[in-house]
Amino acid sequence: MDDRALDHTRRLAQLAMAGRLSRREVLRRGAALGLSAPALITLLAACRGGESADSTSATGGGGSTPASGSETPASGTSTTETGSSDGPKKGGRAVIALIQEPGQMNEFFNSQSGSFLSVLVVEPLFIADANGEYQPVLAAEVPTIENGGISPDSLTITYKLKEGITWSDGEPFTAEDIVFTFEVYKNPESTPLVPAAYDKIESVRAIDPLTVEVKMKEINPGYLDLWQTVLPKHKFDSTAVTQEHPLARLPLGTGPFVFKEWKTGDQIILERNPNYRDPEKPYLDGITIKVSPEKEATIAAFIAGEYDYVYFIVTGDLPTLTQAEQEGKPVHVELFEGGASVEWLWLNLSDNGDPTKPHPVLGDPAIREAMDYGIDRQAIIDEILGGFGSLTGAFIYAGWAALDMPVTPYDPDKANEILDAAGWQRGSDGIREKDGVRASLRFQTIAGDQTRELYQQLIQQNMKDIGIELKIENVPSNTIFGSYQEGGLLARGNYDIVMSRDGYEVDPADWAAVFTSDSIPSEENPGGFTYCHWRNAEFDAAIKEASSTLDQEVRKQAYARAAEIFARERPALPLYQSASADAWSTRLKGVRVGYFNPRGTLYGAADWYLED
Repeated sequence: MDDRALDHTRRLAQLAMAGRLSRREVLRRGAALGLSAPALITLLAACRGGESADSTSATGGGGSTPASGSETPASGTSTTETGSSDGPKKGGRAVIALIQEPGQMNEFFNSQSGSFLSVLVVEPLFIADANGEYQPVLAAEVPTIENGGISPDSLTITYKLKEGITWSDGEPFTAEDIVFTFEVYKNPESTPLVPAAYDKIESVRAIDPLTVEVKMKEINPGYLDLWQTVLPKHKFDSTAVTQEHPLARLPLGTGPFVFKEWKTGDQIILERNPNYRDPEKPYLDGITIKVSPEKEATIAAFIAGEYDYVYFIVTGDLPTLTQAEQEGKPVHVELFEGGASVEWLWLNLSDNGDPTKPHPVLGDPAIREAMDYGIDRQAIIDEILGGFGSLTGAFIYAGWAALDMPVTPYDPDKANEILDAAGWQRGSDGIREKDGVRASLRFQTIAGDQTRELYQQLIQQNMKDIGIELKIENVPSNTIFGSYQEGGLLARGNYDIVMSRDGYEVDPADWAAVFTSDSIPSEENPGGFTYCHWRNAEFDAAIKEASSTLDQEVRKQAYARAAEIFARERPALPLYQSASADAWSTRLKGVRVGYFNPRGTLYGAADWYLED
């Protein structure tokens, strides 16, 4: 065993003894290091006692019964309860810290992660639990062929809605709201940012107030990911709705809370929904969302008790938070299985957003391949993330379609050989040039995240070692993720490399569309989201095949072909797969985690309550 592998083994043993890893993760990492069976048994013995390999919580806490009076959690969730035996207490305000403030809170018009907080107000038809199983929320049932919700040819979907649901202003939620939402999507004057599954809809019709019939142009595997946001028809005068509309900024919903006020850069105020379908909930009087863009300061304030919840916890926060919990600070950290976000390097393959013109540096496949071999991903996990996180080699990496593909090894010698062979020669300062073009690139991520900045600097040094210069120019979230109309760097193709976290939930259909050429943003297609500005007809064909049938085996084979193309062309480079975790203050009770969804814990906010 070489020194590097020995170091990784020691680190794995430390994490196992500290109880930071599930037994399953210890086995996976140990096998990847080539450890023998006796060594693996020793490591497993170091894990916290009593945890099974299938535990839903890597902390060994597992799930417990829900609080008195709360709904049973959806299948695959866990609930942590340490509250009063008298049941949930009513009243009080929880305080959430928001690190990345979005431009709008309505997810129909905004894809920034901060807008996910809108699930406190806006409910979807379905959510996916930690097992990848869809559960109805506003829908009465999940449509299937067996219950008549899907036609034999799979081209007609019938959605049945729950009775008694009202918008927070007291107006009934009906099938007409679903129809109106689709009409807004179709209107060329509207500016929606929604899943590609909407493109396959032919028509939407209200059969009765609680039944919606949707006819598809072609088979649509993403039919359960539709209607994550529904717009209230009675609040709009037209189907032409843009991001400037007041309800694009602060939407109306059917959920447990209502938006009351937003002071940009300061706070967002939510109050209890007086018309929520369960008259006993929510238990809280309201929630205050405090804008707190400096990540490290936010985490410190959270540990000190200033916040009840931070949106959202990422892998780099876990070493600090788990240590704080072990020291008895008023925080609870829970790791769980489910969730599937990956930290990516998004590479702009276009020249300033024009996909017909290759990027002067990143347009060369040799540069992208050398970068892939030149990044020390394991060092990011071990040295900066405290051992949390794991490596992944496939862009289809989770859920039923997950592919087992090799992770590109750290091999700077090979990276240098690739660049030498491609004609990129080092200059006097060590940075390479070819045909008068210097291998110098802007490297951007969201400003104020010191953990990210640490591995950004590590990657910067990795690239310098192989002759590629990265200039770090970090900017606010809205500058990177703003819409095409707002001049967002990604949408406009006005960047070289952006580092951010993204991924998919259960079905990879919408995630795969993030890389298809028909979704490249442009004046004609401002809502597009292929931010790498990459065009590959072979990849497009594979994704089209995968999204044209409900047969999962056929789809998986098509995704496998697409993944091979993706791995060869490298429009984006995966760094690591995040550990799934959440954290909240010890005074916040009734918290549910484990949803296979980035909005996760927020879905259960109706059950939250405070206990001093």
